[in-house]
Amino acid sequence: MAKKSMMREAADVVKTVAGTALGAAAAAATTVVVSSVADAIAKGGKKLDKAGPSLKKSAARAVSKPILPKRKSAPAKKRKAVVKKATRKAAAAKKKHG
Repeated sequence: MAKKSMMREAADVVKTVAGTALGAAAAAATTVVVSSVADAIAKGGKKLDKAGPSLKKSAARAVSKPILPKRKSAPAKKRKAVVKKATRKAAAAKKKHG
């Protein structure tokens, strides 16, 4: 195995020191992020406790509403069918002459 040059050894040392410094910075940043998230969750929990009754009411309203759309009356269905038919005729005419 060949000996490393002085420059190569220095470069390896710099990489090692930089990696260690980067690891320490990441650990410190993680600690800060975790503590701020924990604080936010604690504050949010208090707000959530205060908002509990209104959230329950809005959830009850949302659940009590029907999921399926209401049935349309016969005249409304007929109007929609007439509009669709006119649209189809216009598209066919445009395609024919287009």
